[in-house]
Amino acid sequence: MLPSLENPVEQVLAAVDQLAPLAQQALVGSILAQFGPDRPRPSIRAQERLDRIVAHLLPPMAIAERAHFARSFGALDLDLPRTFAAIDKDEELVSEISQSHRIADASTIRTLGKHRRFIDMRIMAGRDDLSVEAAETLAEAGDARTVRNLAANPRVELSPKALERLVTRASHDPALQEQLCARPDLGKEDARRLAAVVPDSMKPLLYEKLDKAAVEEAQKSASDAIPAKVRRMRLEQDTHIATEDIRKAASAGTMSLSEAVTLLAVTDRVLPAVELLGSAIGIEREALVATLARGRLEPFEAMSRAVALNEHVHASLVEAVCRRWRRTAPDRRSILGRYGRVTEAMIDAELRPLKRTAASRATTAHIFEAAPTPAAG
Repeated sequence: MLPSLENPVEQVLAAVDQLAPLAQQALVGSILAQFGPDRPRPSIRAQERLDRIVAHLLPPMAIAERAHFARSFGALDLDLPRTFAAIDKDEELVSEISQSHRIADASTIRTLGKHRRFIDMRIMAGRDDLSVEAAETLAEAGDARTVRNLAANPRVELSPKALERLVTRASHDPALQEQLCARPDLGKEDARRLAAVVPDSMKPLLYEKLDKAAVEEAQKSASDAIPAKVRRMRLEQDTHIATEDIRKAASAGTMSLSEAVTLLAVTDRVLPAVELLGSAIGIEREALVATLARGRLEPFEAMSRAVALNEHVHASLVEAVCRRWRRTAPDRRSILGRYGRVTEAMIDAELRPLKRTAASRATTAHIFEAAPTPAAG
């Protein structure tokens, strides 16, 4: 018996799993017309089933049917990783599609885009003989996989226009961001714009190709972009990322301390955000909880300064702390002004008692552990 599913498309896909390969091919082909950018999208579960079925069906087909089948699915705005992995491994299929485009000119690419032949465009983006104009057209008309292939192609010359378009498209595409950061032909203005969207872990790769003045400008741009990023995160409500997953990512280095604190702060997970700061400078959880209960901002300013937290990230943390205290946060300009005036002496004065509390607790525990057990009776 089939499991309870959300819609008829899913029921069809579940039924396909139980049929012979030829019947599967006929059924899957018949439902292609149901999908597309102007029609309701299948659910994630339906996409996963469709992906598994298509990836399974592709290799046994004759080359002509395989090319048609691949192009049909390539035209959909669906993320089908198994399907595209099967296409990438199929050298005969890739060769067949490549040979149908002897010349990679801009007019051909525009026609492919018009007919949503994204598989052809993606394969074309990896060619050695792309002209500057053809690369510009791919950057404009290609789908997400096409532009990633284009940015990852070290042999193609990308014009300023193409790079500008790719940087614009990279705003929500981490894979494209990484490829652009690695390109040696990235201009200063593109690097400055990219610095505003890439995570901290990618910035060293981006900055190593720039001179000192360009790096300083890119760093300022990245700092100025944090308030907008915070607003976006609050709107998107990224609460689906578990606190423990954020801790692990920060510990493993796949997420910077700034990114982790920002994400926790804007989703009102104040104590975990403060714990991350405390663990970086050796302050125990009990001392942090007590500090939160006192209602003073100065310890948090000192902690943020001690780990060199960006001023806008610190402001987001202060706003979250004030929401926890159920009081209105100071104006952001006031928060930034106070943060800029924090000195080393002020940091030491605020953090010393917190660290002393942790040290005295450890000493007391050691004394109790070392004390002899009284004799019975």
